[in-house]
Amino acid sequence: MNTHEQTQSPRLPILVFGGLIILTILTVMLAGLDVSNTGALLIAMSVAFVKAALVLYYFMHLNHEPLIFKLFLGVAFFTLLAIFVLTFSDYSFRVIA
Repeated sequence: MNTHEQTQSPRLPILVFGGLIILTILTVMLAGLDVSNTGALLIAMSVAFVKAALVLYYFMHLNHEPLIFKLFLGVAFFTLLAIFVLTFSDYSFRVIA
C-alpha cells in the first residue's frame, strides 16, 4: 500500500474543471454551426479528445504514472484513432445508390 500522500494546491483541479466546463459550452455552441457532417464530426471529436486528455491527465493522475504505462496508453489511443480514421474514410468514400 502506498502511504505517500500527494499534496497539491486545490487551484489546479479547479482550473481543469473550469476548462472542462468551457469546453462543454464550446461543444454546445459549435453544434449550432452550419458545417458539413464531416466537419462537425471532426470538431466534436477534437473537443472530446481535449476533454478526455484533461480528465486522464489531472483527475486520473496520469501525470504520476510511470513512463511505460503512458506508452501503453498511447498505443491504445493510437489504435483507437487508426480504427476511427479507417472507419470514417471508408464511410466517406461510399457511393450511396
